[in-house]
Amino acid sequence: MSVYEPPLRMMVYFLLQEKNSFLNYNVSCILTLPPYQRQGYGRLLIDFSYLLTRVERKIGSPEKPLSDLGLISYRSYWKDVLLEYLCKFGGKELSIKDLSQEMAINSYDIVSTLQALGMMKYWKGKHIILKKQDVIEEYEERMKRRGSTYKEIDPAYLKWTPFVAPPSSGQT
Repeated sequence: MSVYEPPLRMMVYFLLQEKNSFLNYNVSCILTLPPYQRQGYGRLLIDFSYLLTRVERKIGSPEKPLSDLGLISYRSYWKDVLLEYLCKFGGKELSIKDLSQEMAINSYDIVSTLQALGMMKYWKGKHIILKKQDVIEEYEERMKRRGSTYKEIDPAYLKWTPFVAPPSSGQT
């Protein structure tokens, strides 16, 4: 007996992107159906939403408030992309604004994630990002264990043009 499997795009995900968000939300809703949860599809959709935001040359954040599972998923994503960046970063000084613009992630989301990791301190009137070696090593070990099951979108294959609202004529 064979089992019919509908195309992956029909059964795995739902992503609703904000077109014109006053608060720069890059996504309103992400849904991964229960049989496909914990397989990396939610993270893939989060990554895809930030890829679209980078192509638009914007900075985004998910619509708030996040559900409990949404916060866990986004915090995990932000943690991984920040730690990946810090592993590769070779410079001495790093600003939240630069991180935000490069990754298209809202500054508040970056700061809250760094604080949750214990990697941000306030010292002599400035916020300082700490490159904690134990956190970095734990991240690198987790990435080795993750192996080839990690789902990614190759930006080279994205063929998409952002929506541009037509100019208003001012006439009725």
